[in-house]
Amino acid sequence: MYTLQELAQKAKATPASGRGAEAVVRTDAEIQPDIAVSPKSATQASRDKATMYNDDTAVQQGWVFPAIGVSTIINWLLRYWWLILLLAALGAAIGIGFGKTAKPRFNAGTDILVAPSNLQLVPNDVYVPSVQAESQLMDIESKLRLLTSGNVLQRVVDELKLQDDPEFNGTQTGLLSGILGGAKKNADSANPEQAKNIAALRELSSRIEARRPERSYLINLTVWAQEPEKAVLLANATAKAFQEEVAQNEQDGAARASRALTEPLNELKKAATEAEMKVAQFRNAQGLQTSNAGELVSTQSLTQINTQLVAALTRQAEAKSRYDELTSANNQALDPSSTLQSPTLTALRTQYATLKQRLDAMAMTYGSLYPELVSTQSQIAGLQTQIAQETSRILRAAKLDLDQANSVVETLRRQTEAARSAVSLDTDAQVTLNDLERDRLATTALYQTYLTRAQEIAQRQQIDATNIRIVSTALPPKSRSWPPGTAVLAVAGAVVGGGLGSALAMLLGFVGLMRAQRRAAYAVN
Repeated sequence: MYTLQELAQKAKATPASGRGAEAVVRTDAEIQPDIAVSPKSATQASRDKATMYNDDTAVQQGWVFPAIGVSTIINWLLRYWWLILLLAALGAAIGIGFGKTAKPRFNAGTDILVAPSNLQLVPNDVYVPSVQAESQLMDIESKLRLLTSGNVLQRVVDELKLQDDPEFNGTQTGLLSGILGGAKKNADSANPEQAKNIAALRELSSRIEARRPERSYLINLTVWAQEPEKAVLLANATAKAFQEEVAQNEQDGAARASRALTEPLNELKKAATEAEMKVAQFRNAQGLQTSNAGELVSTQSLTQINTQLVAALTRQAEAKSRYDELTSANNQALDPSSTLQSPTLTALRTQYATLKQRLDAMAMTYGSLYPELVSTQSQIAGLQTQIAQETSRILRAAKLDLDQANSVVETLRRQTEAARSAVSLDTDAQVTLNDLERDRLATTALYQTYLTRAQEIAQRQQIDATNIRIVSTALPPKSRSWPPGTAVLAVAGAVVGGGLGSALAMLLGFVGLMRAQRRAAYAVN
């Protein structure tokens, strides 16, 4: 058997010849309905018919693939106009029915601004702000994925109770499922509540779309539902849940950092306490005492003793100089210009000078036996005795001052030697003490740093530093996004039905043409 295409090619390749071939006898009445007559001259039409009828190879093969023109197609369409009109009306009816019965979709959207860096609320934040554009874009893309993550969707499901909503939990039945008697979903589940929650999450995930426009920090969030008010609630709740989830992630990160810093605090505190105890015990064992300035008390004592010794040596030198001077002036006690000076000695010297002057005057006038002269001489002798006694007293006082100065100097020198020995011993112990102090300071500083940082991060958990803002809240849509309007569906259904009807009409015409040609070929044979 040959196909129609092979038969047509053979018919064109074989030259027309009437020798030894059987003529195919077809009347004009048989050919006219199936073959379109082209606008040619009558002579040319007769010649084409003769060529077709005398094609021996075509007759032998069965039939030839007919030539179809535009007029033939138009004739087919006009012949089956009722079929085209019927399918167009049926398509319009289906479109109207679909528009009336299909579940509508209402889209609601909101815009969220995701800034590349958080708010700088604390000077020493746990999160380091990124200044590189590529890192900022990666952060925004990560948050874009977070917007449609399971945690955010679970927040929305819990807030709006979507697990109890038939539209989301898989228990809603449509018209077709009601007619066919379809069973409800999750009816046989071992845990119906969990199954409803999972169904709500999956349904909500399929209804959310989030995208970021190029060269922008905005995120466009779109959610659809069967009711416009519900679509608005879903969009706003999703944006709010996204903000809360980002803030919660940062708080969780701060909490982990706080726990990581808090865990070694006990060990650091113990180490700092042990270091301080070692310093105190060593200082007590060695008798080391320091002043407020951190200087050893023994060193301070040595400095003070040296200062006192210098002062004592000065007083000793002064006392010795005075004593030597008083000793050398002992024979000049009656001289008013003598260094031996005291109020009593001055008064005695004055009395002595007065009596001596009187005595000299009476000696020149009276004799040696004059009674008053004798009395004056007796008074002068008494004054000389008193002056001698006063002079002795002054010398003894000077000697006592010199002895006290010598004693103080000797005592301070002994104390200086003892202090120097103590300082020498304390200096050796101070080296070890300095090592212990350095270890104490390092351990204490590390413990204080950890403690301060842990407290800062613990307070940071209570602060929401995320810089995410909803720049436009969702508004109820004016019209549904799916399905299109009933009029549009009716027109589309009519167009599709008319197209199918036209295709079916052309198919029926072509089948009729092929059958007619086949009957003619069999009739000749």
